Parts: sequence; C-alpha cells; structure tokens
Amino acid sequence: MTTPPSPDRIREMMSAFWVSRTLFAGVELGLFNELARGPASAEVLAYRLKLNPRALERLMNALVSLKLLQKQGGRFANTPESQAYLAEGSPEYVGAQVEHLANLHWRLWQHLPDAVRENSPRVKQVFGPGFDIFRAMEADPQRLRAFVQGMHNLTMPAAEELVQAVDLSPYTTLMDVGGGSGALCIAAARRYAHLQGIVFEQPAVCPIADDFVKRHGMGDRVRVVPGDFFSGESLPRDADVIALGWVVHDWPAAQAREVLRNCYQALHPGGVLLLCEKLLDEDKTGPELTTLMDLHLLVSTGGEEHSASEYRAWMESAGFQDVSVKVLSGNRDLVLGHKR
Repeated sequence: MTTPPSPDRIREMMSAFWVSRTLFAGVELGLFNELARGPASAEVLAYRLKLNPRALERLMNALVSLKLLQKQGGRFANTPESQAYLAEGSPEYVGAQVEHLANLHWRLWQHLPDAVRENSPRVKQVFGPGFDIFRAMEADPQRLRAFVQGMHNLTMPAAEELVQAVDLSPYTTLMDVGGGSGALCIAAARRYAHLQGIVFEQPAVCPIADDFVKRHGMGDRVRVVPGDFFSGESLPRDADVIALGWVVHDWPAAQAREVLRNCYQALHPGGVLLLCEKLLDEDKTGPELTTLMDLHLLVSTGGEEHSASEYRAWMESAGFQDVSVKVLSGNRDLVLGHKR
C-alpha cells in the first residue's frame, strides 16, 4: 500500500488566511501607528485604543510570532519592518494597501466560487450595483493620497528594474499611461539626464503625482497630464516611448485592446511601447503569484492575466511591429513593440 504524502502543505494553505487577517487587524486597529510613539504594554494600548486588553495581548503575541512586533518585559514595540511600512507617517508606508485589501478585496475573494460559476467580478454582489471599484478611492482624498504613496513605495523597485532593462537613450519623451505616482518617469529621468517624462493619470490622482514628482526634484522634467486612456484624443502626442504598467490586465479583452490602439495612435513614429505586466506561462499554470493575481482580477475588475504570445498578438493587431519579450526578476515583465 502506497503511503500518501504528508498533509502539511494542504494544512498550511488552509490556514494561510490567518496570517493576512492578523496583519489586517493590526493595521485596522491602529496598533502600528500607536506603537510608533514608543513601546507599550497591552493594558496601556487597550486603554488608548478602547480595546479588550486580554484579547489585544493575544493579537499582539501573534504579531510577534509573525515578526511584525517585538516584545520585551511585557511591553510591545514595532519591528524595523513594521515601523517602516505599517506606521502611518513613514515615507515607506503601505498600510493603505493593506486596508484596501482588507476592506475591499477580502470581501470579493469570499465569492470566488460565484465568480467561477458566472465568469464575472463580484463587486455588484458585495457592494451593490452602483459601486465603482476605480472610483471608490477617489471619494476620500486622504485615503487616495495614502494609497498612491503605498503604490509608489511598492512600485519604485520595479520601476528601477524596468529602466535598467531597456535602453532609453535613443528616445526623448517617456509617457507613463496610468502612471500613478510617477515612479517610472522619476526612475527614467534619474537614469537618463536628457529624458522628459509625462505622467498620464485620472484627474483625482494628478495633484498627488505632481507632489511626488516635485518631491523627487523632477518638476522641471516630468509633467502630469489628466485624462482618460479610453479616450484616444486625450492622450498627449509628445511621446516616443509609452509605458503601460499594470494597466492592460485590469480590463476585459475588448477594452484592453482599445487602450493599446489608443497608445499606438498617440505614439511618435519610430517610438516604442513598453507593456509592463507579469506574464503567465504559455500553458497558464504559472508563475504561482501571477495565476493568483489572475483570480484576483476575476473577482475584482473583470480583467485577466495573459501570456507573452497573447500580448504579442494584441500588440501586432494594434499595429506594433518587432514585438519582443523580456522576462524580469521583479513583479513585472516587458513586452516591447515598435511603431515604424
């Protein structure tokens, strides 16, 4: 009789959500913000935050085991990691992303079976027919600013990798469509002293992006332009490099291909499009994180992750030539297409 494999891996997957919910609770309850003021006991923190001291201590003990808090002499303190990324006010803060996942996406993922049954996102099921997932953040300017800051901190390493992976020296102007905080334009302008940048974003994001650009000393070389990438007329016609980073995958195929066509029309002849997405393997069974992101898009936006051959076909259909692929080590790969 064959001995079955150990169930340990299945057990770990079954309880993996315990980790994320513990993190979510710590951020939601303000523990990391409060401990940024200095170490404190569970009793003191419970009094400040109006929480049950025994239950709070149990939560913080779990956070210690996850290496997000440290404990000495009955007092708790942030670790360097949580102080940098989870304490509001830190330049590296990503807590808004944690809250976004906890308050929005966690609820959508609970209905993954329904998304699979119907092949559609779960936003209306969870939040009602009038809810727009892309407008929800704009309703709270302070939350939007914190979210964009978090995205900046999470995407800056990818931006640095991208500008090292492609030779932009022959080009003069890079436009990042859906460019968020301007991380890619900032990284490119740092590396190429001659390069000008355009951050093309939704109007609500533009003042925030402009602040980031100026904060990094690029206000004279990178400008921020509001608009809608589904409206081809609103895209500036100045660029000989256009980047689309984690934009195309958010949308169903018809809309995604429309964005590519609009970018082709806006791009200077002789220019290049940088499609920055993490590619699925050709059989779509990996990489693991990309397959999970594919499900995330299924429940949230109705978008989809794709393989290199699929993106190549879309770009060629839009008019791009000499399409090539560069697989990178970070959270984005590159599909490059040229406009002759």
